[in-house]
Amino acid sequence: MEMKLFFGKSKVSLDVPKRNLMAVLEPKEVPPIYDVENVVRKSLDAPIACERIEDLVTHKMKVVVLCDDYTRKTPASLILPAILNKLKKAGLERKNIKIIMALGTHRPATEKEMEEKVGEEVYEEYEVLNHDWRNEEELVNLGKTRSGVPIQINKHVMDSDCVLGVGVIVPHRVSGFSGGSKIIQPGVCGAAITGYTHWLSAKFTGEEILGKIMNPVRAELDEVAKKTKLRFIVNVVLDRFGDMCGVFAGDFKQAFISGARLSKNVYKAEMPEKADIVVCDCPYPTSIELWQAAKSIYAVDLAVKPGGTIVFLSPCSEGVAKQHPEVEFFGYRPYNEVKGMVERNEIKDLAAAAHLVHVGRVIREKATCILISEGIDERTAKKIGFKYASTPEEGLSQALDRHGSDAKIVVMKNSPDLLPVVK
Repeated sequence: MEMKLFFGKSKVSLDVPKRNLMAVLEPKEVPPIYDVENVVRKSLDAPIACERIEDLVTHKMKVVVLCDDYTRKTPASLILPAILNKLKKAGLERKNIKIIMALGTHRPATEKEMEEKVGEEVYEEYEVLNHDWRNEEELVNLGKTRSGVPIQINKHVMDSDCVLGVGVIVPHRVSGFSGGSKIIQPGVCGAAITGYTHWLSAKFTGEEILGKIMNPVRAELDEVAKKTKLRFIVNVVLDRFGDMCGVFAGDFKQAFISGARLSKNVYKAEMPEKADIVVCDCPYPTSIELWQAAKSIYAVDLAVKPGGTIVFLSPCSEGVAKQHPEVEFFGYRPYNEVKGMVERNEIKDLAAAAHLVHVGRVIREKATCILISEGIDERTAKKIGFKYASTPEEGLSQALDRHGSDAKIVVMKNSPDLLPVVK
């Protein structure tokens, strides 16, 4: 059977033997929102467990609107005008409103990426900034968590009187789902607290975190967010085509929970059993570098048998992880190895350490992973823990050679956001 799979911005074809194909997993096809402007407006007028924006702010306030970045598909350009209109009606001047790209530890967004994200008109009218997680001068100290971890947060966020957040809710390996308080941590935080929450997630397997609405990591994110003036979020759920199918506005915790329930329904994909071979793709923008594209591997963890093989397609045009060079230097490893390196202070970036474990648990301990990529060469791929193939056909052929003619194959489309579940 011919499969059309995402390879960044394009698609590639792969013939999969019909007798081996056990399941094709992809997000559910659900009714999209056709009148987006009206639905967004209504969600703002009737927020979940929260006052309306116009009741939260006064004309004298300074307001920061946080927006997730170029690595997310959130259609912020369709949401921000409605939020900004509310702020205008409350009497706020443009000079008292800032829009900040909540990058976490991602690279800075380019001007073009910011303009595409927020929309040309908004970009021209308002101050739009990148969060700079490495610049101490751009961060302020906010005490410590109950666990004793120092909290540093973007100074513009802390200088404001009210913070609003815009993001998308999809299954996420670190926090269970994206969205909610994640717009603060790691969105606009410094390295220490971001490293801590990521490293905390590394102590759990993928099945213990991915797709779990409430979990120990989410509790830490919520604790950090409560220390800020995050008063309102607008989180969306997208369908398999990237169209909005749900809008959830209001309290950062309650609106998130409501949205996560819908997200779980959209992205949950059932299969009869785990597979010998899983073929997974990676669409843009997740495909830009391996740090992001690895979300496909996190999802595959729930679909592949121990000892199985993963055929992983992602162009990774920006390479492995430019913001976290430890990934390419050390390569993916099991938890105990990385834990020892952290304890010996060989790895100081805990977010990178967690990433090494998240992927290492899958491709080093559980399964073999064959990478097909344009931006990562064979030498680099093998150095960090992958097998390598030049084409999807070659990758599948290698997998079938390992498992034989009776191998059961699952194909995962739009895999970074999927939540595979055995019936």
